[in-house]
Amino acid sequence: MKSFGTHLQEAANEKPYRFVYLWHDMPDDPDDPEVTADDFIREGGNLGLKGYKVDVLGAYSELDSKGKRFIYGIDDDKGFLVDENTIVFIRAPITKRKAWLDLLTQLERGGVCCVNNRHCMEVTTDKFRTSLVLAEADLLQPKTILIHHQDKSLDAFDRLDSKYPVILKTLTGSLGIGVVKIETAESLSATTQLLHKLDPDMGVLLQDFIKIDYDVRAHIIAGKFYGAIKRPIIKKDFRSNVALGSVPETITLTELEIDHCIQAARVVDGLWVGVDFIPAKDREKDSPIFIEINATPGTKGYKEATKANIAKDILTTFMDRTTWLKTQPIASIYSKDGEK
Repeated sequence: MKSFGTHLQEAANEKPYRFVYLWHDMPDDPDDPEVTADDFIREGGNLGLKGYKVDVLGAYSELDSKGKRFIYGIDDDKGFLVDENTIVFIRAPITKRKAWLDLLTQLERGGVCCVNNRHCMEVTTDKFRTSLVLAEADLLQPKTILIHHQDKSLDAFDRLDSKYPVILKTLTGSLGIGVVKIETAESLSATTQLLHKLDPDMGVLLQDFIKIDYDVRAHIIAGKFYGAIKRPIIKKDFRSNVALGSVPETITLTELEIDHCIQAARVVDGLWVGVDFIPAKDREKDSPIFIEINATPGTKGYKEATKANIAKDILTTFMDRTTWLKTQPIASIYSKDGEK
């Protein structure tokens, strides 16, 4: 297996490109997306790449009179050309608004490489859909079951065939928000009913609780393992999110863990994802237990723990055009090849 450093060296000789960094600042996000956007613009300039940062709030894309596609910010009437020579890095909660998803669809159908594509974004922001694709790929994860009705949470617990405590998660959510440790049947019933009262359309799932000292976030970029950090469990908590105060440390993964993380990224079509897992007791022989996959992984914790220049490394990686994944319009079953 080639090292990531070797991959970067090979990629460095490839053709330069243009890129868009599509960002949006969310409350309580310690990563400061605009600072990361500035890192990409600066490192892109050092590599001879022309970059453009734009807040997804108010961003839009249109064709000009010559049929060329541009992307615009809310206060920008000049825009930035996006074509087959452009990558769009999406570091924003793109699934929160339909208009943002539609912008992504416009770009994809125009032949633009998006990191990540709409399919990846939609699957990874829905924890139950993520669970389904991991199960289809035979990748290990905690036992998981969907609570299909607010009054059926105890039935769901029985079908989970587990014991308290268990983990209750909203289907969407990040930074550790929407994850609750449930100790009793009464707490499970009351919490589920409260969540549905706040939002009748909110999806909720149950998972086995696995007691751990830390979990791992692995960055997979363009189908290759980039690096990983361990995130210790926060004192007097059960979560390990950097946003909640966990202080990450460097960690060396086993070949088995790396292989399974790459598989997990592949099943969601992820070009740059953070794969979160619980290490097995015997890390050399036993499969890691996957928790979730993040299509817009933060970089602050990784940079602080490893001192890596992740912006430079990512931009260099994508100089290799063979890494570009483009989502074409769905092929019709009514194609001429299918006619009789």
